[in-house]
Amino acid sequence: MKIPERFVAMFMLGLLPLFVSAAEKTVIDLKVPFAETADLAPAQAGATVYLMQSDWALVSEVKEDVAVWLTGYERKKNIVGQQVISLTLEIREPSSIRIGNLLKTREVKVRYWINPSDTTRFKQPILNELDNLSTELKMEAYFLGVRIEKELKDLLD
Repeated sequence: MKIPERFVAMFMLGLLPLFVSAAEKTVIDLKVPFAETADLAPAQAGATVYLMQSDWALVSEVKEDVAVWLTGYERKKNIVGQQVISLTLEIREPSSIRIGNLLKTREVKVRYWINPSDTTRFKQPILNELDNLSTELKMEAYFLGVRIEKELKDLLD
């Protein structure tokens, strides 16, 4: 039985991050509580894209150095009409069955104007990676991804 080349390529691409630069990069397992999965999907998508394109981190569910839990999601508009998203980053010890011990925590908040037609100021390759989201959720993922990557780099250095 011949294994399709596409399957082999996808399998290798899935394993490649574990072997390439794993010693040089911090391996992060991004997690969200089941009850908040839908709300935190843009944050998780944006953070994953930014971390995978960073020079210091790698996102994987195996052989992780830390587990990063995204919790406490809240979305609202402020008095001047900006979208305000807040959540908590919890840096925990890796654990496959239970929630690992808490090491550090940080509140994250982003504020931005909702203007779906103004995507010229965004990094287009990042937006392309988020193509499966609606325009509004793509913007949310973009801003959260930038901020989460920055905060994690600061917390883990």
